[in-house]
Amino acid sequence: MKHFILFTIAICHLLCGHAQTYFLNGNAQNIGDDCYQLTGSSTNQNGTVWYEDQINLTEPFDLQFTMNFGTLDTNGADGVCFVLQTVGTAAIGQSGGGMGYLNFGTSLGIEFDTWQNNEYGDPSHDHIAIEKNGDINHSGIGNIAGPVQADPLDINIEDGEDHVTRIVWNPTDHIIQVYFDCVFRLSGEIDLINEIFNGQELVYWGFTAATGGSFNNQTVCLQENILNIGQDISLCTGGSVELQAGSSIDGVYNWTPTTFLENPSSPNPLASPPSNATYQVSFIDLCNQPVELSFAIVVAPLVVNVSPPQLINCNQSSTTISASINVNADANYTWTQSGNTLATGENISSFTTSTPGTYQLAVSAMDGCIAQNEFTVIQDLSVVNVSAGPDLFINCVNSSVLISASINPPSNLISWQFNNVIITGQVGNQHTATNPGTYTLSVAHPVSGCVASDDVEIVSDFTTPTITIGEQDSLTCIFPILPIQNVDIGASQNYTIQWTTNEGNITGGFTTLTPTVSVEGNYLITAVDNQSGCSATDLVFIGESNDFHVDLSSLVFPNILTPNGDAKNDRWSPFLRDNVHADLSNVFSVYNLKIFNRWGALVFESKNFSSGWNGGELADGVFYYLLQYTSNCDGTQSGKVDGHVHLMR
Repeated sequence: MKHFILFTIAICHLLCGHAQTYFLNGNAQNIGDDCYQLTGSSTNQNGTVWYEDQINLTEPFDLQFTMNFGTLDTNGADGVCFVLQTVGTAAIGQSGGGMGYLNFGTSLGIEFDTWQNNEYGDPSHDHIAIEKNGDINHSGIGNIAGPVQADPLDINIEDGEDHVTRIVWNPTDHIIQVYFDCVFRLSGEIDLINEIFNGQELVYWGFTAATGGSFNNQTVCLQENILNIGQDISLCTGGSVELQAGSSIDGVYNWTPTTFLENPSSPNPLASPPSNATYQVSFIDLCNQPVELSFAIVVAPLVVNVSPPQLINCNQSSTTISASINVNADANYTWTQSGNTLATGENISSFTTSTPGTYQLAVSAMDGCIAQNEFTVIQDLSVVNVSAGPDLFINCVNSSVLISASINPPSNLISWQFNNVIITGQVGNQHTATNPGTYTLSVAHPVSGCVASDDVEIVSDFTTPTITIGEQDSLTCIFPILPIQNVDIGASQNYTIQWTTNEGNITGGFTTLTPTVSVEGNYLITAVDNQSGCSATDLVFIGESNDFHVDLSSLVFPNILTPNGDAKNDRWSPFLRDNVHADLSNVFSVYNLKIFNRWGALVFESKNFSSGWNGGELADGVFYYLLQYTSNCDGTQSGKVDGHVHLMR
């Protein structure tokens, strides 16, 4: 596909001046008509182009643009990458075979590679691949999809032709697709927001390209309003707006309705509806696909709103008023008071004053639409008010606190006292307190000399927990998980506990007095008083012991199984008659259980003690079982257990 203009949806208000902005870095150059040369026909070049507006990855996008990879095939290099990144519009990579994307950091890249770099696993043909975080090695963990041949009919894309390229993102399915010359080439499934950008939804996008010892003149052409900005239009009564539909393969556009359209056969007719209107256009895009677009225009009078002015007083000598209008358009703002013009000009939407009184604002926009507003700035010169703030605490977390007083209006005639003794050299409205007691702030009004004072009490709390730990049981194969016990916390009634270990294993209860552990080792308890922040620590050792006795000769099975869902006898497994609460999950090194029906047919077999038996889908009846086992717990014991079990549902 040669020299096609891109298909893009675009809308812009008449006189709005909403041109798209791109930032160029390195060797990149603007060559006109929204086209950018990333690298010229020179060695060791490196260029990037970034779009000003960020893409929101929570919303789908369909970007179309053309790329030209130059005319040098055998000695042409190195390629172009489409990149999503969070660094900003000044980001630039390095020259050479990495195409300016190598080691780029947190990012997604789609490479259009025209040079075979064997160290990156490149195929011999010009290819496309989807990668992340600047990792262009196709055998590396950063390779998401590809490489595939860029043009399925031609191994070479350095043919001097403009190739229509399309990138489609579906945030629902986390699928990103790549089309080359309107032909689908590959896709990748990845959660861009969470897997790459660490939860960040807004990212920058653009292109990188580079050359090394070989080179090519590599360019990309974009379309104005490529992100489809402005499909919902606010229009002032009596104004006009240009609708931009994008490029068509045959130049045929069907607009409906045609009323109030200056040229309904144009791709960008001028619309001047007197009231709310919706226009549709249908055409065939550059990939020979039908397109239908809808443009909703809301026609309303121009309205200007102003932010409430702040009070002018001794603490604030001026106020800034910000204005906004209800349309996306350039406007002329005129600020006046009592008929005197104070400021005027295009887009002067804020005004700063230190004088009280009533002000007027007049705004004109969109070919003569006018709106007005009026506001009042008030001055307040009240006597001084002083507040030293609430009572504060010092403790293990904060050994000092900052007393920050409010004084309205401000004054430099300040003195501080601690327990009625003057603090020399302290004149500001803040003081750092390190001792408990009473701090007094006294302030004189700079004009009247009247003194106002306020006290703040600093209270200390250094309550520290005390930890006492008694004797502990040992881990055995019968008790592979044990609670830490006999732990007492004193000197604190409101505390938080945290257990940690570097060599053991805590299975639960990390924040309780009795956590459970399963591995021999040292366990550290940290207790923090929740009021003071003071903490204490202690270690307890939990060991493993072989000094125990388990007699498997009392191993038996229940003689009945009733899997009726009442949580009683629903699963069938052996137990020790002499110690029914013993945990047998780690006792057996060999466990071979077989269950037969009354005709001798095997109906169940398990080599895992934890599996148990729930009767499966078998009918009620009497079944014969045989268990053969070996245990290395408390020496080596082997044996068998057999008998009958009655299945009753």
